[in-house]
Amino acid sequence: MKRRASSPALRGFTLLELVVASSLSLIVLAAALWSAAELQRRGTFEESLMEAQNTLRAVREMLVVELQRAGMGVGSARMVFGRQGAAADDVRYAINVSPEERFDGTGAFPADPTFAPPTGSYADRISDVLQVWSWDSEAMNGTNPIGMVPLTLCTHAANASDLYRSGNELCASTVPVGLRDRLVMVVKPETRIACVMRVTAVNQDASAPYARIVVSPGITEGLASNNNPCKSLAAGQRPNDGTQDYWGADRSGGFILLMRGSAFRVNWKTGTPVLERRDISSVVNPAPAAQWVTLSHDVEMIRLRLGVMEDLKLPKSPVLWFPNAAPLRPHLEQCTGTACDLLVPGGWTADPSNPSNAPTARDALMSRVRMVQVQVITRTARLDSSLIRKDASGEYLRDADNHPQDGYKRRSSTLEIMPRNFALAGVLQ
Repeated sequence: MKRRASSPALRGFTLLELVVASSLSLIVLAAALWSAAELQRRGTFEESLMEAQNTLRAVREMLVVELQRAGMGVGSARMVFGRQGAAADDVRYAINVSPEERFDGTGAFPADPTFAPPTGSYADRISDVLQVWSWDSEAMNGTNPIGMVPLTLCTHAANASDLYRSGNELCASTVPVGLRDRLVMVVKPETRIACVMRVTAVNQDASAPYARIVVSPGITEGLASNNNPCKSLAAGQRPNDGTQDYWGADRSGGFILLMRGSAFRVNWKTGTPVLERRDISSVVNPAPAAQWVTLSHDVEMIRLRLGVMEDLKLPKSPVLWFPNAAPLRPHLEQCTGTACDLLVPGGWTADPSNPSNAPTARDALMSRVRMVQVQVITRTARLDSSLIRKDASGEYLRDADNHPQDGYKRRSSTLEIMPRNFALAGVLQ
């Protein structure tokens, strides 16, 4: 019997051919999977970067609104909040910046165990804290707004013909409804001082056409200010140190305004940056639960500078920024003692006999603030390990913008804001 030769058309693949084909298929499949994974990684990272950019835009808009509202009702006047124990007066301003605040009791805020500054490679990323104060023009008593309460002369006092206050009582031309248990600031147009107080009672005087508003000076620790303009004076009493009395220094009257405050900080307590905000309402009894609320996990740092106008008579006058590297100028909050006496445009000399004059160079400079520069830096929520760069010691290398090359992508924005209300209590010389 003859065996038929197999036809070439029916011949199969050899083992070697199958191995080569399988290897090539695996290489192609691996390349395809790697490309798909890379595209997904890039897409996720770009999405995270877009979220950081959106956060940057939202934070900018929020800070612009807050800073433009700052000083409504009080302008650039110094605000006396009372005393911190036996220390000097707690003086703040409608725009108050605490540089590199650590909340350990050494800055403008008391110690706070819920806060931690950045450490290690991020130690230089500590933020400034912004605090903003203004008139709470939207406060309501039920369905009725609580507006501006004008002061009037307290004619019931023995020798109070030029006083708007008798002891711890302020006299108002109308009976303010809803003012009790509120945080207020007392402002007089002829001065650059705002006395921060708490209203404890409102009484209608049957023998006089006005209301008598009982106040407690200061809110820091409930202690009256050491500064004569805001300290508690007995009826008819005058300071015995030669200074004028804030309450009787002029006949322009004054106003009682409800006040509100807000603050912004970047907290590293969890090991990553968290932007937090704290709102302080005018309600003080019961004490408001003014807690820090999380706004974003994308904001890494906020830095602020205050711009002092060199000549307030010139609309395009040069702006002197505080702080500044060259020429060297410190933060305005660090202008203590005589450190900034020579930095006040036009010179500065103390005049304790005039309650309208700024008692320190810091006050004189703050009265000229007309610009605020805000730098906000956001970073992606996710990191890309391929972007990490370290030196031999294990520290992150820095990029051209001095950001650590730690795998996060960052976006930075710097804007200059002109507060709308800060010129109300300024100077013109």
